[in-house]
Amino acid sequence: MHRFTLPNGLRVLLAPSHGHPRVAVAVHYGVGFRSEPPGREGFAHLFEHLMFQGSAQLAGGEFYDRIHRLGGSANGTTHQDYTDYYQAVPASALDMALFAEADRMRAPLFTEEALAEQLEGVALEIRGTTLERPYGGFPWPLLPSVLYRSYANAHDGYGDPERLRSATVADCRAFFAEHYAPGNAVLTLVGGFDAAEARALVERHFGDIPGRPVPTRPDLRERAPEADRWAYGTEPGVAATAVALGYRLPDPARDLAGYLAHTVLARLLRATGARGGVGGPVETSCGFFGPLDALAPETLVVTGLLPPDTAPERFVERVDAGLAHWAEPGAPGHGEAVRTAVRDLALDHVRRHDDLQTRARALGRLELLFGRPGLLAELPDLLADVGPAEVAGAARALRGSARAVLVLAPGPERTRPAPYEAPVAPVGCAGTTGSPVVPAWAETHTPAGTRVVCYRDGRTPLAELRIKAPLGPDGWRAPGRIRRLAYEAQLRAGAAWRATGHFGTVQVTTDDQWLEVSGHAPAERAGDWLRTVVGTFLDAGTAAAGAANGPAHAAVSAAPAATALQRAADAALRLRLLPGTGDAAALPGPAGAVVVVTGPGDPDATAALVTRTLAGWSAADAVTPEGAAPGPADAYGEDTVLTLHRPGAAEAHVTLCAPAAMSTATEAADYLATAALGGWFGSRLAVDRTPGLTVITGRDMVAAGHRAYLRAWHEGPYRPHTARELRERVRRLAREPFTAAETDATRIFCAGQVLSVFDAQETLADMLCQTAAYGHDATWLMRLPRALREAPLADVSRAAVRMFAERPLTALAVRTDAVDLTETADMAGTDTDEAARVLPDGRAA
Repeated sequence: MHRFTLPNGLRVLLAPSHGHPRVAVAVHYGVGFRSEPPGREGFAHLFEHLMFQGSAQLAGGEFYDRIHRLGGSANGTTHQDYTDYYQAVPASALDMALFAEADRMRAPLFTEEALAEQLEGVALEIRGTTLERPYGGFPWPLLPSVLYRSYANAHDGYGDPERLRSATVADCRAFFAEHYAPGNAVLTLVGGFDAAEARALVERHFGDIPGRPVPTRPDLRERAPEADRWAYGTEPGVAATAVALGYRLPDPARDLAGYLAHTVLARLLRATGARGGVGGPVETSCGFFGPLDALAPETLVVTGLLPPDTAPERFVERVDAGLAHWAEPGAPGHGEAVRTAVRDLALDHVRRHDDLQTRARALGRLELLFGRPGLLAELPDLLADVGPAEVAGAARALRGSARAVLVLAPGPERTRPAPYEAPVAPVGCAGTTGSPVVPAWAETHTPAGTRVVCYRDGRTPLAELRIKAPLGPDGWRAPGRIRRLAYEAQLRAGAAWRATGHFGTVQVTTDDQWLEVSGHAPAERAGDWLRTVVGTFLDAGTAAAGAANGPAHAAVSAAPAATALQRAADAALRLRLLPGTGDAAALPGPAGAVVVVTGPGDPDATAALVTRTLAGWSAADAVTPEGAAPGPADAYGEDTVLTLHRPGAAEAHVTLCAPAAMSTATEAADYLATAALGGWFGSRLAVDRTPGLTVITGRDMVAAGHRAYLRAWHEGPYRPHTARELRERVRRLAREPFTAAETDATRIFCAGQVLSVFDAQETLADMLCQTAAYGHDATWLMRLPRALREAPLADVSRAAVRMFAERPLTALAVRTDAVDLTETADMAGTDTDEAARVLPDGRAA
């Protein structure tokens, strides 16, 4: 074999086989789907298709035509860390084959027509391999998102066809310029040619291609999982449950002997079956696409189909039994079994690579990934060095390591684990060179029902901590008393934390819907902070009964006037949605609560710490008596105006609201519709403005459900016709479809607004807590900017109608022109104030 490098950086391998009638030409580029940036999932595969669509001197389908006329063949594939293009032609056509490859390395053609055509082709391929066949996506591309936590290793290399449609010709040119430089490629020739003549042809065709900077390989390092990770899906029309296990393999670049021992172990598990008698064959693979096909981390995959009514745990036990069997090097028959497996692997290797194209592709791949094309010839001898002791070591390593378990069970409809989405890494979160890369986030639930979200943010040595707990029906009935409890909890928690002598803060607040605890502490003291806060909640139960009936403490800060009026209106609505009465109140328990921690630590380890720390916080600690459940959505009614009297207030306040389901699937469109209607200074309600009247739209939670709302306020006394006019106005504006121009302007504003939360660790923690409390997953905030940019225009218009024009809009008015009613200690005044029911024109009902 001959190896040399051209001045432009192109590495060349020549493996002549004199007298062979054909020649194989392969070009490997150092770009695969682990090179794709977030938001471009599947782009490397799409680009592979585009490279066959023409170049400067071979337009259209001429590349294929020239090869097919000679009885040759050509294709390309995309893998984790490389993309290869290969062809086999008669030896006499080597000049033509090199010309074609050089032409598209130099100047491929990207057109709108070709891009549209290949987008359709890729969509068909994805549909055929993942949607239209039984167990589609099993085990790849589903299993990586279970085993891995970094974007490069975990995301789906096929991508979403609809998202791919946002790709442009300019994107293609930029991708080519970055990744398809000669210095990022290997050219391999195998077959019937003279080495000197072939070198002259290579230099003539490829030597004048300009060199360009070679991109840095993506950082693929990440820690192995500390515990098994399970993911589930369902598949209609099948009888058997499919199970796939994923284990981390040794790095072949650093521990090739260990890697090959795992390869032999995989063959033994497949050949003998794992112990345990769960039926069906066991299939194994080192790598998703074969051995030595990717850089580390790479995966050992074990799959099987289970008989009906067999739990997937039995399959896991079966594999564990097989590993335990092979972990004993001196067991009878092991020596012969290992020798047989090694022999079979070596013979398979030799036979498979006797094929011209397969040999060319393997040489180029081994050069590109490991700089060792000679491994192709050395591998049989290296395998022969693997004995029972090496296999036993591999088996023990797998038995002691955590793994991923993917289960697809029979079911009435097709469901799949959620695909991995890339979080946006805040400043300072990149791994330090030479250190292990830890996950960006982790999410779990405690046994008591608390959701825990941990996010890695390395900008400061501090942890930002948030607890957000729903108050529930009794809290909504007595908001003033909850504020009293919150104030006393603030005093106790603050004093307890100061007594520890640690730097940091604890702040307890309530908005009558949630109880929130926020603060910060040195990252290594996050557990102490949580223990202090949870201890405060536990202590609160003993004093709740007396405190609930006491007067509100004078030190509770009065809210700004506008906020107080809004809270009063929302409290009135909660009372309407809650049948019955009640006057008890207590700090909430853990069920439905959210805990968020951001800081420089390992999120998996932090999540485990939080779970252990909250172990003593149980549902029994919330001494709130059982209350009535919130009323149904039809408790809202547009014929109703609930009025609250606030003499002396400088402003009158009106809220119109209706129930609005919150779903991740529609969130981006709902977000944009709310903003475009009245959520920013360029919105319709801001432009179509009534003098003296300020109007905004928004969404939040009230009682136990989500709602869309419109808030308006003006100076002076309440005007009875205001609610009716606002209803008509918002319906008219919501029913008029949004234009592309106004939606695009809203997209820009909203995406920038969302990105601003990453400016500081404190605001990031606040927003992570809010989105988690509203039901979104841990990465939703990171995905939202892109989702806002990609939400279809028609969906935004439909969302506006659904939220603001189709459903009844209940009006809540805070009047400033009524006689003074008796005030209670509650700031919102909703415990004893009467809520008068009036008609839209202001007449008493």
